[in-house]
Amino acid sequence: MKTTIIQKPSFMVVGVSLETLLQDEREQRNIPKLHQKFNERIAEITNRINDNAIGIFIDPPNYSYKLDKFKWIAGVEVTGMDELPEGMEAVSFPANTYACVTYKGKKNQAYQAYDYLYQWVAESEYELADTYGVEHYKEYDEETAEEIMDLMFPVKKK
Repeated sequence: MKTTIIQKPSFMVVGVSLETLLQDEREQRNIPKLHQKFNERIAEITNRINDNAIGIFIDPPNYSYKLDKFKWIAGVEVTGMDELPEGMEAVSFPANTYACVTYKGKKNQAYQAYDYLYQWVAESEYELADTYGVEHYKEYDEETAEEIMDLMFPVKKK
């Protein structure tokens, strides 16, 4: 894997969300179920930029993965947040600098991209600039259960 630094303008997302502990997610696998539920409803979002689903985690301040729940949003980028389908929410994110890595592999092993990117940030001239991260899904092969996605963390110079 290789990390690149990119600039991304502000963006808006509409989708469905859940809050969970990391351990519970590892055991119950509710995030893939949430994405499946979202994919069945994506057509309800009339102002979407495209049909490429994204996943976003939002950690609380001073996040402890053993004690704190994090929020996960299965959504899509939109041009506006004024038309919300029932049961969905809208969230906006500021323009930012991101450390980005492209993951290619089994869907259930995407944690490797997280491990890699967290390690890269720790050893780089950057530090995390916020408590969220974004997964942009590019491709998924049903037969092999392999995906291609970009994982992005907002960063700033140390």
